[in-house]
Amino acid sequence: MNLTNLLKNISLFLSSVFIALLLAEGLARIFLDDVHNSESDNIYRFFEFDDKLGWKNKSNYSGIFKRQEFEYKVNINSEGMRYKEIQKEKSKDKKRIAVMGDSFTWGIGVEDSDRFTEIVEKNNTSNYEVLNFGVSGYGPLRFFLQLDKVLEFNPDIILLTFCLGNDFADNVFYKRYDYFGPYTVHDNKPELQIYGYPLPRSGEFYNFIDVYMPSLKSFFEGSRLYYLSNLFLRNLNTEKLPRAEGGESPRYLYKNQIGFTQAGHIGASEIQKDIYVPNHSNEAKLYAQDMAAVNKKILSKINNRLKAKNIIFSVIVGPTKCDYGLCFKGLPQNIDGIMNKNARNLLINDLNDLEIDFIDPSDSMSSDDFYDIDSHWLPSGHIKIANHILKWLSNNIVIKK
Repeated sequence: MNLTNLLKNISLFLSSVFIALLLAEGLARIFLDDVHNSESDNIYRFFEFDDKLGWKNKSNYSGIFKRQEFEYKVNINSEGMRYKEIQKEKSKDKKRIAVMGDSFTWGIGVEDSDRFTEIVEKNNTSNYEVLNFGVSGYGPLRFFLQLDKVLEFNPDIILLTFCLGNDFADNVFYKRYDYFGPYTVHDNKPELQIYGYPLPRSGEFYNFIDVYMPSLKSFFEGSRLYYLSNLFLRNLNTEKLPRAEGGESPRYLYKNQIGFTQAGHIGASEIQKDIYVPNHSNEAKLYAQDMAAVNKKILSKINNRLKAKNIIFSVIVGPTKCDYGLCFKGLPQNIDGIMNKNARNLLINDLNDLEIDFIDPSDSMSSDDFYDIDSHWLPSGHIKIANHILKWLSNNIVIKK
């Protein structure tokens, strides 16, 4: 076979493959839902891998988030916020509030308009704009690492929503919610020691193109065929791990990274049993004290940085079902009335020591403000949170006209 015929055959082969892929993509688009508009009950579908934070909101992404008790469309803007499009340059006529938080701030269970951040903005449209930087699964350590991004928007006020039910543990464990992120542990060093890097990809974040050909990511974005083939490859390259404490769903981990297992404050309860039930074991009180000390150190670092920039800072005390006696049933609990105030008191005592302002809606909320099956706030919970923030703004912030 001469060179001319060889080149013709190669060209014919490549053309055939290209046409076949186009046909396959066409069929996939006919018979498969648009990945951006298909339904999902997995919140991490809306996130992507981040080598600093573990994961982040997926920019310019939309989809239907549906669970047994709710369904709504999620839109994430070009800056990676579940929020309307926003310019980094702020209005001269309004104060800018940046709110950091986890799934409660991100708004699992509610439409955009029902989140406390939108309610605050709507009730004070002429005075404030409220940017929501919430990402499910984040805790104080990630908020500290997220500050660079938040400060790009030059906020006047930063509110940090502290989730009482899991944020103490989020700081000190490597593997959380089936994924991996930075962590720290209790020590006597003045600087914050952060571990876990380089962060491994796992679960939804295992992505063939991202791993091996990141420069082609934008080219493949939106392809149904790519999504289907990557889903197959990801499942092929994952392995089930044992169930975690508390009976959560099986963990999945990329085989090439199977050596990465739990690390951090080993021995402490990953579901914060030590915080809420400090007499459940001989070591529980010590574990709780260590987790609180770590958290205090992180909040101190955040506060000092914001003070240096003259940014007003306050912590929103975010109650969960555990704070209303709905966790650890059957175990001896330190109950004050109908509430388990152990996590709340640990946080507030440290905030007082650090002279950090806080907004505490705990006493005005109840178990009725949570979904029965899902663990997140109903719209009524967001309204109560918003009312406390509005009251705090009215009492503490002077608006110059």
